[in-house]
Amino acid sequence: MKKEDRKIIKEITKHKDIESNLPAYANAYINATYQYSLIHLVLNYYTMKEVQDDAGEITRDEYLSKVLSDIHTLLFQTLFSDDLKDEEGDVIKAIHSIREDVTKRMTILTAYTDALQIYEYVLNRIEYGITKETYPVEESALAAKVFQYLFRDNDKMVVNSKIQMVTGQLPIRMTKNRFFEYLTNTLNIYCGADQSSVDDFVAMLKSSALLELPEGYEDAYPEITQVIQLLEQTDYKTLDFTTYQALMEQFSMTTSRLTALVSDYLLLMEIINDFYAVLLARPYVKKDEERAKTCVAMLKGLHAAFLSEGEIPEVVDEGFEQIEGVQEQLGEDILQFESILQDVVSEHKETVNWLMIDKIFANLLKISKLLSNSLFIDLDKSDVEEKEADSDYIAAKNKELVVLLNNFFGCHSKEINRAVMASMFSNMPVLFNSQQEIKDYIEYSLNHCSNESELMACAKILEEMMEEE
Repeated sequence: MKKEDRKIIKEITKHKDIESNLPAYANAYINATYQYSLIHLVLNYYTMKEVQDDAGEITRDEYLSKVLSDIHTLLFQTLFSDDLKDEEGDVIKAIHSIREDVTKRMTILTAYTDALQIYEYVLNRIEYGITKETYPVEESALAAKVFQYLFRDNDKMVVNSKIQMVTGQLPIRMTKNRFFEYLTNTLNIYCGADQSSVDDFVAMLKSSALLELPEGYEDAYPEITQVIQLLEQTDYKTLDFTTYQALMEQFSMTTSRLTALVSDYLLLMEIINDFYAVLLARPYVKKDEERAKTCVAMLKGLHAAFLSEGEIPEVVDEGFEQIEGVQEQLGEDILQFESILQDVVSEHKETVNWLMIDKIFANLLKISKLLSNSLFIDLDKSDVEEKEADSDYIAAKNKELVVLLNNFFGCHSKEINRAVMASMFSNMPVLFNSQQEIKDYIEYSLNHCSNESELMACAKILEEMMEEE
């Protein structure tokens, strides 16, 4: 970071020369985000060209191809044109609309993933009973090994993450009422938190348990929902070896396709976020630096290669030499700029408005979200103070979940219901009060599993989990 930029940040934190420092801070920050976003856009656009050349899902999927085509068009109308000013608002609206639509589609893919994970849990646990293969299990030794694995680290967050993974794979051996107790205790942890935090957690549980399906679930990829419906309607107690093999083949093909789709959607959203950030920053960049010009030239080369379905031109590869290491440097600068952004906006709102730089700060707030690790973050969510989730609010959310779960459990088999419980467990915060309580739970779960096929499957999964570390 430039010495003068570091000085500006330090003076703003000390409330010195605010009227001159705020515009200087905003200009330096927006320039850094513009260049960083351009470089990131080049890298992701390049990767997408390679994906397309490898004939991935992007070439076969009508929706993905349409969105990518729209991005090609918007790039041509904006970064490759000098006449953006009159259309700037329309272009921002267009990219925002594309982003919202891709987010909705990704929500559907996430629901498919949640569903397939539940049925994978079921299929894994009946495998040994159908194939007649065996996997050696000694319950006490396995319980001791799992317990040791959980507390091998001193990092509390790592330990808690391991506990969630393990409890999500252990045989579920508890009554429905006992499960609801765990659910109630989990939700009570959120008492006093923001209502939106509770809502997000409940929405995640609903999704992971298939209690609430997003709009478009049936229609977005009907070939995937057909396989999920087949898995839901299967009688797992009467499956023979041939039917099981056929079912596993369909399951495997569907999960492979879904994995490829999710990968392409993630990359597409990276491109959208980068492009969106560039568009928000561009009006405030007075003069493009050489590396920004290099990025635009590289984008033009990639754009031409996309449209012609030809090879990536040499100018693109040559450009990487000129921007090597710049992204990392700018990323560090942006972290320092961003560290005071929220304080500036909240503490100096009147000054920002008086200096008429409120729009640049509004764009910086949005850009900070676009460049965050949360690809699908809600850009329109307000940062105003939220209502607190009191005991009544928590109780209402708990009742809602219990009703939905009772309805679900009433019309699904025991195998699927246990898979749903396991899925929810793997997403719940750790509720055990002591290491002894965890040890008792592991031992009880393994020792009371009378289904040999399930026990062998759990043992194998747990062993593989522990070996991966």
